[in-house]
Amino acid sequence: MKFKKSKNDIVNEYIEALKDDIAPLFVDIRSTILAAGPSFNESIKWKNCLVYGTTKNHIQTVVGKGKVSLIFFEGVSLNDKYGLLEGDGSKARTMRITSPNYNKKALTEYVKQTLKNQ
Repeated sequence: MKFKKSKNDIVNEYIEALKDDIAPLFVDIRSTILAAGPSFNESIKWKNCLVYGTTKNHIQTVVGKGKVSLIFFEGVSLNDKYGLLEGDGSKARTMRITSPNYNKKALTEYVKQTLKNQ
């Protein structure tokens, strides 16, 4: 599968190891995140999660059966005019994506907001 290579080889290995049924969606989501947040670095943390960060962690990706969940560590501070963020914790909010027809505009706005809130 073709994707823009990360500067982090472990991230590239992680993406290459994704199952065929979820890999295209994951790569598309990753492209949207990196386009909106070009200052992000990528790393693999907690054994099996790709995390986008700067001087702190901003977004964690969790791959599940037929979905990619994006955990915004400071999600409570995001303006969720699209109503796509779930959760009731004190800080984090989650966006679950199950289709390649996800709301890219919303994801782009969430990413830009999370960077402004650093």
